[in-house]
Amino acid sequence: MKIKKDFVLRTVAGQHLVVPVGEAGVNFNGVITLNNSGKLLFEAMLEDIKKEDLVELLLDKYEVTIEQATLDVEKFIKTLDTKKLIEY
Repeated sequence: MKIKKDFVLRTVAGQHLVVPVGEAGVNFNGVITLNNSGKLLFEAMLEDIKKEDLVELLLDKYEVTIEQATLDVEKFIKTLDTKKLIEY
């Protein structure tokens, strides 16, 4: 899975924002704000990546349990999928 090409990450005044471009700009209202871990996951998802690899990324970067990392990744993926930002 990966982020659709119509969405880009921008940092404005210290805030990490996902912004629609092109066709997505017409159909998607607003922006998505990410925290630092969300930014890390989003950037990793610019290339095709598996859920397990995203969990490993969080485990390598933060002191969290595998259970917490898995829950966080699943929630992140669900949010992006609901907003139609992911392609499989």
